Amino acid sequence: MKYVDALTDISVADIKVDLMRTAYDNEDALLNSFDPRVVLLWTVLFMIIPWLFYDTLPLAILLAAAFVLAALSQVSKYLLALLLFGQVTNVGFFVVLVPLIGGAVQAVGYLGDNAGRVVAGVMAGDASVFAETGSIVVAAVGRGIHTATTSQEVGIDAVGALVPFFLKLTIISVISLAVFSAMSPQKLSKGMLRLGVPRQLTFAIAYGYRMMPLLVEEYHALINSFRLRSKVPEKQGLFRWRYFYYLLTLSVKAFYPLIFNVAKRSRVTVEAMETKGFSRSLGDEQSQALRTEGMMVRTRDVTFVFGSLLFVAAVWVFT
Repeated sequence: MKYVDALTDISVADIKVDLMRTAYDNEDALLNSFDPRVVLLWTVLFMIIPWLFYDTLPLAILLAAAFVLAALSQVSKYLLALLLFGQVTNVGFFVVLVPLIGGAVQAVGYLGDNAGRVVAGVMAGDASVFAETGSIVVAAVGRGIHTATTSQEVGIDAVGALVPFFLKLTIISVISLAVFSAMSPQKLSKGMLRLGVPRQLTFAIAYGYRMMPLLVEEYHALINSFRLRSKVPEKQGLFRWRYFYYLLTLSVKAFYPLIFNVAKRSRVTVEAMETKGFSRSLGDEQSQALRTEGMMVRTRDVTFVFGSLLFVAAVWVFT
């Protein structure tokens, strides 16, 4: 019910809190309790496994298991909603939008082919042309509906063929969200460092994790400051276009101070890290060992990997 309540009562404050929790406070998540090296290798393995299945049923079971894992890993409900929205719109594009556009193009094309005949009748003063115009419009609408219906049937067949492909992509996306939302930035960077990833890259990833919620918070504060110093249009226009144009203008104006503040913050961060000897420690093995000490593959890590593989084997055998 928490996921449903969050989607029906969404606010900017909720999104910020959710991003903060994802970046700073996700210690109780299931995947965060395992060794990060095991989790990263397990993730690579499960990026490959969905492509070994071709039927819808085993892929649907794997997708259900991925969603259970995402729930146990406390994945952001907004990220999951965004993922599902993308998949639904992909299906809607083939089933709804493409047939509508095809039908409209067919109808407009038919009207364009017969427009010259109608204009000639009007110029000649032929009264029967008005009745003929009605029949042309009806015929154009009929052609458009026929084309849209035919295209929709083809689109449904195409979507049916693409369902396994969509399921595979969704499984991989949900697993990726679960892994990278559950593990803290420090743990993720330590695991990648032990697997041989350069420390500059691991630091960039951890820094990006930490900066993301701060950027959202600062951007929201800038938007509010511009709103306090500006005036909302008195006449909002058709479909409130003036009001939306006003919001769009504020979002662009707030973007430039955000970039300048990010550059300033990055410079301060670099100076602080260089003061602590960041560059000198990049090639130092003792520094790397000190940063990754305490990491150990335990029995529960091995059990998690083999349990996952047994589940996949059971799906393979019984479906």
